[in-house]
Amino acid sequence: MFKKILFATSTTMACDPAARVAFNIANCYNADMNIFHVIEEGSAADAQIRVDEAFIAGIKNEIETYYADQLPRTRSYEIKIAHGDLHKEILGEINKNKPDLLAMGVSAGGESSLDIEIESAGSTFQKVVKASQCPVLIVNRAAASFWGSFSKVVFATDFSKLSDTAFDFACKLAKNTDCELHIFHAQNLSLTPGGKNFNQDDIEERIREKLRFSRKKYVSKMEGIENYSMEVWEGLPYIEIVKYAREKYADLIIMAQDSKNPGSQTDELGSTVKQVILRAGCPVICINK
Repeated sequence: MFKKILFATSTTMACDPAARVAFNIANCYNADMNIFHVIEEGSAADAQIRVDEAFIAGIKNEIETYYADQLPRTRSYEIKIAHGDLHKEILGEINKNKPDLLAMGVSAGGESSLDIEIESAGSTFQKVVKASQCPVLIVNRAAASFWGSFSKVVFATDFSKLSDTAFDFACKLAKNTDCELHIFHAQNLSLTPGGKNFNQDDIEERIREKLRFSRKKYVSKMEGIENYSMEVWEGLPYIEIVKYAREKYADLIIMAQDSKNPGSQTDELGSTVKQVILRAGCPVICINK
């Protein structure tokens, strides 16, 4: 399933959690690893040093030194250096070489406050996730990086068309790895028509209704997957997704962009995706195509 992994790195501590996960995936699935570093236009290096072959060779040597413990365990690897706008170069590399997965930290461009980077509309991270032609695996926290193979996966759905694509990816992963697949929907009661207030009986009936809908929508498409569960909780979606993944000791969360955002003309992701990435105790794969 994973034959070619693209790992975007700034070769700093900000990317260390993502590096651990990326190398673990490459080792588990015997995948080729492409390590990609961008010298950003306007950066200190760009302003003070001419970016020529000698400079690029020095950067490659620094990357090999930085990841010296991990590189010998990979099936094969290639280090690529680009010069330009960070998100454009990453997306260009994806379009050119078509990896099965992009792995990155939230701050692939260097040290920064991760929560600020996530919340910043039009940030590099958001632009890449919004436009990537391949699934994007984001590791935001060090606590989420001590991870090897897939054993317990949470697929968070809002039942949108884009979630169908994420569901197909989750099923393919489950079949390839024989992992537990937990299908989860968070019913946001604050989005009811007219701001109607529900009593507890109403809430529980809506949960049962969504659970019936989930089973009807997904079970028939899960041939060959036996170890799965489906649950619906009520509450603020990103909080419930993170809580549910923690309860299941999930290795991974798979989700699509928020259904109200995929067709937008901006670079901003939906708030649910952003907040799950910020708070999750495991890696998150975001799918938008």
